Amino acid sequence: MIRARAYGAIERSTAVFVALAIQLVAVAVVGDVFAAPPDDAGLPPPSGTVLRVAPLARGERLMDFDLVAAMAPASDPAPSAPAAEPAAAPAPETAPEETVADPPPEAAPVPLAERAPQPAPEPTPAPRPTSAPTAPSAVTPISAMAQAELRMLALMNASRAQEGLAPFAFDAGVSDTARRHSALEAQVGYVYHDGPDGTAASRNVPACGSGWYGENTGKVWSGGVDALHREFMAEPWAPINHRTNIMDPNFRRAGIGAVQGPDAIYITVVFCR
Repeated sequence: MIRARAYGAIERSTAVFVALAIQLVAVAVVGDVFAAPPDDAGLPPPSGTVLRVAPLARGERLMDFDLVAAMAPASDPAPSAPAAEPAAAPAPETAPEETVADPPPEAAPVPLAERAPQPAPEPTPAPRPTSAPTAPSAVTPISAMAQAELRMLALMNASRAQEGLAPFAFDAGVSDTARRHSALEAQVGYVYHDGPDGTAASRNVPACGSGWYGENTGKVWSGGVDALHREFMAEPWAPINHRTNIMDPNFRRAGIGAVQGPDAIYITVVFCR
């Protein structure tokens, strides 16, 4: 009987010692579990649920915490600290660590290759330096001859208009023939119809393209083209002369060639039907 009591006292003492040891171990483990990890010092303070969940994601402590929580009720029916912890153990899947403790990830920058190309601004052209206006240059011989040809055409059309006749149309091809004849006249120094370059018919019939033609020719000194036109129109009426060529209603086209010679301006007018 005494031996049985002694064994019972030993068993109770052993149980108390084991319970105290388990309690000490549980307090140490729980204190370690609830302590904030060193590398989370810069994170915001977590809530009560996070204190129980975030350390569980770190790995090996989950196994230690489960063993202590399972062993505590077997020795001590009402331990104060570890009794409430087993309820928080099965919550590792409630929230991932990175969504609770870590700030939301920043949007990744768009690669340069995927950015829409921006059109380069067009350079503003530099203003061109404006040169000072130059004095009008003297009229070149070519432009002077062109003006003489147009003046002769205008004078002849004005005379025809007084008689109710249709104006002449300027024929560029016939004008080339008239200029070649005026150039040869300027070389020899006199005006003619039949001479160094053949006859008037041999020149003008092919140019007009018909069997009907007329030709006026002359040289201009003082007074210019106006004086030559007045001389043409001052002639008496005759079947064929300068005046009748200008006023012939059957002629509808005119080629005019003016060439500057060494002594005067030579002008040839070829009339065509």
